[in-house]
Amino acid sequence: MAKKLGKKARKFAHKHLQGGAKRSRKLRSQFNRRTRKDGKGREDDNRLNGDGGSEETRRNDPTMNMNDDVATLANCLEFPEDENELDGDLSDSDGYLSEDPECMYYSDSDDDNVLKECIVQDDLDEQNNEMRLAVEKQKRKLKKLLDKDPKFANFLEKWQLELVNFESKEDSDEQDEMDSVDNGVDSGDKDPPSDKILTSKTISEWCQLVLDEPKAPALRNLLNAFRDACQFGLNSNSLSMQRLQSTEVFYQIISFVLSKTDNIFRALLEISDDDKGKLMNQRNGKKWQDIEPLIKSYLRNSLDLISQLTDNQILTYVLTRLRTSAVYFSAYPSTSRRLLKMLVRLWASGDQNLSLSSFLMIREVASLLPDCLDFCLTKTYNAYLSSSKIVDNRNIENIDFILNCLVELYSLDIQKAGERAVISVGQLSAILRQASKTKGKEDLLKIDNWQYINCINLWVRFICVNYKDCHNLHLLFSSVVQIIRGVAHLLPGMRYLPLRLKLAQMLNELSNCSQMFFPVPSLIFGSLEFRETPQKEQTEKGKTHFSSILKVPRNMLKSRDFQEQCVLSAIEVLSAHFFQWSYHVSFPEVATIPLILLKRLQEQTTIESLRRPLKRMIDQVSENRDFVQRKREVVSFSPNDASSVESFLQEEEMNGGASFTQFYASVAKSRQSRGRKLV
Repeated sequence: MAKKLGKKARKFAHKHLQGGAKRSRKLRSQFNRRTRKDGKGREDDNRLNGDGGSEETRRNDPTMNMNDDVATLANCLEFPEDENELDGDLSDSDGYLSEDPECMYYSDSDDDNVLKECIVQDDLDEQNNEMRLAVEKQKRKLKKLLDKDPKFANFLEKWQLELVNFESKEDSDEQDEMDSVDNGVDSGDKDPPSDKILTSKTISEWCQLVLDEPKAPALRNLLNAFRDACQFGLNSNSLSMQRLQSTEVFYQIISFVLSKTDNIFRALLEISDDDKGKLMNQRNGKKWQDIEPLIKSYLRNSLDLISQLTDNQILTYVLTRLRTSAVYFSAYPSTSRRLLKMLVRLWASGDQNLSLSSFLMIREVASLLPDCLDFCLTKTYNAYLSSSKIVDNRNIENIDFILNCLVELYSLDIQKAGERAVISVGQLSAILRQASKTKGKEDLLKIDNWQYINCINLWVRFICVNYKDCHNLHLLFSSVVQIIRGVAHLLPGMRYLPLRLKLAQMLNELSNCSQMFFPVPSLIFGSLEFRETPQKEQTEKGKTHFSSILKVPRNMLKSRDFQEQCVLSAIEVLSAHFFQWSYHVSFPEVATIPLILLKRLQEQTTIESLRRPLKRMIDQVSENRDFVQRKREVVSFSPNDASSVESFLQEEEMNGGASFTQFYASVAKSRQSRGRKLV
């Protein structure tokens, strides 16, 4: 039996080792405070107790709801997508077309030798052989395991039997469904063609028959062969692999069908010219209904071909040829949505030729089918944001290409694009307000990332392209300007100079399209300050590329390369700003403060290679200021005379004889030679 604690031990335990009951009483007293007369006690309870007693406060406090909404918007800037994709308008073209038995199959000696020897030398067959060897290896391992463990063999045999029964039942159900679908289609589309081999001579004969007479029965045979070609290589035991055992025949079928089918369908519809309006008006006519099974088979198999191909060069060729058939896709909206979904994925793949071919096809389908424009705008915008999350020297050109394509696509319908722009800019503004309010690390990271900055850049480009033609973008214009200046104010310092240069370049673009003045130099000189550093630290090696970074690492701030990049990039942005106002009557006032700051910057830097471009910049701005000042002294109009102010130095501007114009051209040329781009 344990001894009883002494008096001193009990006193020490009572004072320093609180019991469970005493500890719980103390904790309860913190939460169950009495309500004071001024009502502050209950508010403290609600603040301390995050779960209990605060539901009413959260419902009635609008600021808490706003914070929740901002957090939701910050998680994803993407537009919501409608995943309910219908694909029923081509469901009756899944099977083969009926073939004319009089349409002969031919064989030649080359193809017979290929079939007899079964020699396949292309890459696809080599991959099939490798997979077959891997499967055989796994089978041998499984056989050894079964011989070693009889209980596991019995267990596997039991479940394998149940799986076979389930698959046989599922296959029978699918066959019943296919039979029910085929019963509603043309009676000639039930049975697959015979398993005769498709030889090069057979395809050549069919192609010649179709070219001579588009209504020839060989057209159905060619489309069935095209279906086999689109399924070629997917399953070694499929009918397409049995009929197509040569890649030469595969390319022969694909090239002919993709290049000639559009003209053949036009001939069957008796439309001689390339008028897409006439073709779209034929959708409800009898001629369209007669060849509709052929059109559906061609479109459905083309989609299967796009989804199965992995070679970018072949995909580029297929999309280039298939672009002429976009008008046929427009007759089936759900199929067009499926096509657009594939095209958007290929458009954002990163391959330049494939991206261009995909975008041309996207623009064609979107212009022909306005009902799919919303779907197209949503998909492309989300793909752009996903592609621009990470920016480096390898993908910056591709992101800029995607950006230009997206601006062109959004310019097809300014009204719809403007509505989406307002929503997106509202999300950006909400995130910026939250970060400005809290200045927390997590909220700042929502702004200091490529996705946020590239989203701003998207709407800047969109405004610049459509500002002169559409006067409904003024509200969007002012919102974007406020966001740019808010981000620059929120992220100051030398480390954010690359980001601030990008924002200054955006303001230059907006100023150029609207002819409004923005204090661009203030965004640059606010962070462009150098302190004298030891020579050893200045010559440290380190490469920084402002085009692919937003924030400079701390260990690069004192490097010489960083200082050179800062000065040269600042000169590029400032020269673009001064060039825009170089012939304006107010240029002397525009250049006064920047000249003072440039001279101060020249005095601060100790790198001789930077002093020369700064000195040249100062001399050119000073010379242009004196030139405008001399011209301004001889005029007699008032600054309130808008027409006279607008026509000031208009002839000189058209001739481009000012020295600053030549200076800006040299700066732009040197920028292209270095291959750098700020935005």
